[in-house]
Amino acid sequence: MKNIIALCDYQNRFGSKYFDYPYRSGMDKDHLVKQFRKYDWNLTYVNPASLTRESHPHDVPVIYTAQEDSGYRYKSFIEDIVFGLELSGYMTLPSYKYLRANNNKIFMEILRELLLPEKYQNSSKYFGCLEELQSEIGIIEFPCVIKTAEGAGSRGVYLAKKRAEILTIAKKVSRSMSLYHEMWDWGRRFCHKGYRRESTHRNKFIVQNYIPGLINDWKVLVFFDKYYVLRRENRPRDFRASGSGLFSFDERVDQDLLSAASEINGCFDVPMISLDLAKKDETIYLIEMQFIYFGTSTLEKSPYYYRKTSNGFEQVHSKSVLEDEYARSISEYLRTHV
Repeated sequence: MKNIIALCDYQNRFGSKYFDYPYRSGMDKDHLVKQFRKYDWNLTYVNPASLTRESHPHDVPVIYTAQEDSGYRYKSFIEDIVFGLELSGYMTLPSYKYLRANNNKIFMEILRELLLPEKYQNSSKYFGCLEELQSEIGIIEFPCVIKTAEGAGSRGVYLAKKRAEILTIAKKVSRSMSLYHEMWDWGRRFCHKGYRRESTHRNKFIVQNYIPGLINDWKVLVFFDKYYVLRRENRPRDFRASGSGLFSFDERVDQDLLSAASEINGCFDVPMISLDLAKKDETIYLIEMQFIYFGTSTLEKSPYYYRKTSNGFEQVHSKSVLEDEYARSISEYLRTHV
């Protein structure tokens, strides 16, 4: 029996699950232990604060949860722990760079640029403050989409059709209010000749090209070699589909979507991934991706999944259990990479 470590959070939760009980309690940890045993893995739960780099052999893989707590303070702590483990030689699943991209659209776009082929690029421009956008406003094409770096379910996503609109939206999403520090900074210009005040709009954001004519997109979850697909209709008189609640599981799914999901997953080489995909005029667009702590309702509610065969993607009518598929995906990934 091989050993594997699972890092829980401060409330002893692991992972996220749509149909969890009690609410926001994560995966069923006892069930997860049993499932890992089926693949000859002995799963041990550890709290990140009690873990030391010397407490376990370096050949023991580490899986972990993430967090979307208020202000992402505990998530930041998990990032420190996971990055430290990775630097020490541990195999973390997923690797730290994918945790960094969790609910961080700036780094998500950097990963897109670094690891995906040109056809999945999205002409994204990212900014750390309002002033950076103002200096680059001449190269922005309209209409465009502005997104806050954080946020899910279409929160923090806006459409700008002209220059005045993008500046108004950018001022709103980038505002980094701190009256105490702004007063101190305001006073510095009287004490120090030539001093330039800090920006009061330092929340990072991205600007992306707008894809006109889309009426829906697809949420595709890939758990190693199983594909779960959810159709998401746009909100009425809105360009956004995420969080609309207008969801359905189509009896037939476009094979091009599944092929794109397979290719993208292969580029990142992760045990599981969540993709937001759209299609227009035979072109597949990757809108966003997440690698950990993403919504699982697509898997838990889906009446089927797809598997790749020599004849394309085969639909298998079968309900899936999240803990079963998580343990299987991690185990199969380790089998092919260790």
